[in-house]
Amino acid sequence: MPATKTLPECTEDAIETAIDDAADDDPVVIWWDDGGYLRDIVESVSHSLGCAFHAAERTPLELRADAPRDRTVWYVPRAHSDDVDWFRDIENTGGVVEQHIGKLAVRCFERDSIQAASIRVAYEDAGGREREQIAKTLFQELNGEGGLPSIQGLQTKIVLDGHDDPVQFVLEHGTRNLPNGDDLLKIRDLLVDDGVTAVEGESDAGAIVERTRRWAVAEWLVDEGLDTSLLPREYQPERSTAFGISRPELRSVLSKTERKAELASVYLDPNQRFWHEVLRTHDDPWALADCPVDASIEHRLWDEWTQSFHSGDYETCVTNATRRHDRLESTYGEVPWTNVWEQAIDVATLAGELQTWDERGDTSDVVDLYGDIDEGTWQIDNAVFNLVVSGDPEEQLPEEHPATATLDDLRSSLVESKYLEYLTDLGDLVVDRIDAESPFVGENHAHQFFAEEQEHIQSGQSVALFIIDALRFDLAHELAESIRREIPTLEVEESTWVGTLPSDTEFGKAALTPGSKFSFNIDFEDGELIPERNGRAISNYRRKTLLENDGWSYIVKDEDDEMGWSNTRVAYYWNDIDETGEQELTNFEELFSDRIDAISRIICEKLRKGEWDRAYILSDHGFVSLPRHVDIDDLHPPDEAETVTRRWIAGKNLDDDAPGALLDEDTHLGYLDEDAGVSILADPIQRFRNQGLPDARFYHGGVLPQEFVLNFVTLTSSHA
Repeated sequence: MPATKTLPECTEDAIETAIDDAADDDPVVIWWDDGGYLRDIVESVSHSLGCAFHAAERTPLELRADAPRDRTVWYVPRAHSDDVDWFRDIENTGGVVEQHIGKLAVRCFERDSIQAASIRVAYEDAGGREREQIAKTLFQELNGEGGLPSIQGLQTKIVLDGHDDPVQFVLEHGTRNLPNGDDLLKIRDLLVDDGVTAVEGESDAGAIVERTRRWAVAEWLVDEGLDTSLLPREYQPERSTAFGISRPELRSVLSKTERKAELASVYLDPNQRFWHEVLRTHDDPWALADCPVDASIEHRLWDEWTQSFHSGDYETCVTNATRRHDRLESTYGEVPWTNVWEQAIDVATLAGELQTWDERGDTSDVVDLYGDIDEGTWQIDNAVFNLVVSGDPEEQLPEEHPATATLDDLRSSLVESKYLEYLTDLGDLVVDRIDAESPFVGENHAHQFFAEEQEHIQSGQSVALFIIDALRFDLAHELAESIRREIPTLEVEESTWVGTLPSDTEFGKAALTPGSKFSFNIDFEDGELIPERNGRAISNYRRKTLLENDGWSYIVKDEDDEMGWSNTRVAYYWNDIDETGEQELTNFEELFSDRIDAISRIICEKLRKGEWDRAYILSDHGFVSLPRHVDIDDLHPPDEAETVTRRWIAGKNLDDDAPGALLDEDTHLGYLDEDAGVSILADPIQRFRNQGLPDARFYHGGVLPQEFVLNFVTLTSSHA
């Protein structure tokens, strides 16, 4: 039976009755409110009836300080006491109302006040926070906003701390806050009324919760296609006959709760596999992959995924892992189970990329092989990088999850041995192409940048150069993607360029200095390679001078140079990545990821603040990051080598048998002195001996495409 009146309406009835029954024409009505939860309602109604309102803030006696002259309601937020005689005259000449919110709520059910009396009893028997919660529930339900409740609905909310759905309450909160004794049995009966027949006759709170959750998981499995006949009769969900869309109760709970991560630990707990006997033999577990609430299906899916991986069906692995990840993420957010499937996507993606590499046809275009924006093998480095950064998510899972025994081996085999095999094969291919032909002819070379982009740079438009040390091809792509997301109005274009060889900072930065493409040269002087522009060696000071003479503001990271950014042409230098790698920190991939986020924020901030027509993100060289565990082959440099570094040597008469690839004027790079020969290592685990091995994992200066094939990003404003 629903309520027929609101609390304000019942308050108005009570005050009007007290006035009508009073002996005086302008009486004083005193309202005793045990608990004090009706003050706002009594005050509002008093004013609407033309009565003055005064409330006792500390003691009832303070109401007698001013004698009332007109109709007045005195409000006392406490229970009436017979030993208080301060208001005997009011009792004789005015009116008295003894109504707390529990009593007043009963009057809202005027047609069924006897059954509603349990509401009053619940309020009077409660104390402290429990009474406050009951009062809050009564106020919210009976204030007239959103309709009036039934007695059963209101009783349910009182018992369940304001929750009106016993099924959803139990699914979310378990035994926490469940009542004892008769109230627990009331909840059980309400569960049965809502279709959870499995709890019928149970009186233990734990058993009631366990059976309700099993019923809800079964309901979701059936909704995803499980044959109902596989379940015991008491757990078979009833078919809905209602019109519109019906969804499982547990799906509704998980879509609304703020405790998603906590509930993931409940519904994916390996120690509480709700339907293990049914799911362990199910013919097609992927048919149930959209059900995220039973550890048994989660474990079956992982085992099936692992089998597909070992069979080499990586495309299916990516598809299935993506589907499961997306379902778990939409249900629980970022939790260990979600993170594991996210890494499974990366593992399968990398395995697929390496498989494609193994099956590739031979190619003479090593630059395009690596640096094609859409199909290049730079994506292998990107996949390895993402795997390393994502860490060991299986360590956060319960030990019983099968990923804890399998994922580390899959990941390690890819980023350790198979990736190293790929790097070695790629190095051999580059050496073969350099020995057989001139693979760099016809490519965009970094030392030609200012000449190639002269039309835009010299046009009078505002231009910003962001020159980032050691920005490898895949990291430049990640940076471009980040900027696309942050500033969608920009046109972001990626293009492949060939950096200088050797791919060391002094040569790479010298190449990215103003001047014609013919003015850059690498000379061999006094046994050393020297980068030059217009016949003069390039130092940091000389590079800065050339830029400033050409009209650029020269700004280095961490310099506070807001005036420089006001110029229409700015060159900004960022050196963190190279410096971090050279320090050989244990987790430099994670630090690199943070650096990309940081430079993305800086670039976006500068582009938003200024009205730039065009901006470029450039790099001097890339780098190779070797697996965490690798043995380095320490080589003796040949006797003819005059300059010896870790990854390359230089001399006038180097033999063709020198290790790696021999670069000279016949390589057609366009900038090597005719007397210079440079032998550059290609094998990723080789170093020249007399330079030591301080950078066992991070290096550049060799001839792997990761070091010299660069991704230059062009950012064009919509108003340009």
